[in-house]
Amino acid sequence: MEEYFDYDVTKYPFVTLIQELFAHDLQLLHELPNAEYSFFSTPGNDSDTIFHKLFYDRMRSGWKDFTNTYVRFIRECIAPISGNTGEIIYQTWPSFRVHLPGNVAVGGWHKDSDYHHPPGEVNFIVAITPMFESNATIAEREPGTLDFRHFTMTPGQIVRFNGNQCLHGNLPNTTGKTRVSFDFRILSADSYNPSHDLTSLSRGNKFLIGHYYQRMSL
Repeated sequence: MEEYFDYDVTKYPFVTLIQELFAHDLQLLHELPNAEYSFFSTPGNDSDTIFHKLFYDRMRSGWKDFTNTYVRFIRECIAPISGNTGEIIYQTWPSFRVHLPGNVAVGGWHKDSDYHHPPGEVNFIVAITPMFESNATIAEREPGTLDFRHFTMTPGQIVRFNGNQCLHGNLPNTTGKTRVSFDFRILSADSYNPSHDLTSLSRGNKFLIGHYYQRMSL
């Protein structure tokens, strides 16, 4: 079952940093002249927009303001609500999502385990713009029930859910507003499997510490 939490947008200024990156109203990114995109019909092509390129290029160039905030956020906000003590395994870079009007944010309904993710992962979504109606992520409340819920959220909110085992995805966005968010996964130290030899679907990263994951001592 999903759980919602609040965080301080001034202490963890993800909204401000991403707003500064694009220098445009995030809910109207689709109005920019270079915002051409095709429908995300298959997994893997859902990060092929100019917005994803700008975000990940900035990360690769060493976006310390963002990455330092992200690590603090994992330590100070996520670790306490995860119930882990001593150590936590977290996704090195969050997955950036842009849900454009007339499109979906991910290329197919899925469980993360379908995409090679190891068991034991817990998913978190951070809203950067309001998530509502057809631009929200939709997920089963419990695995296999098809008891779907929209994750209705505003900036300053986090949702935790079992994306590893619960079916989730998106509807085509008919709200007229772009939704921006990011998500990531954590593992407890005893769930981590250093022998997991599969890789992520979108970028081919190994699900290992030093690749897809980082280790954090608490």
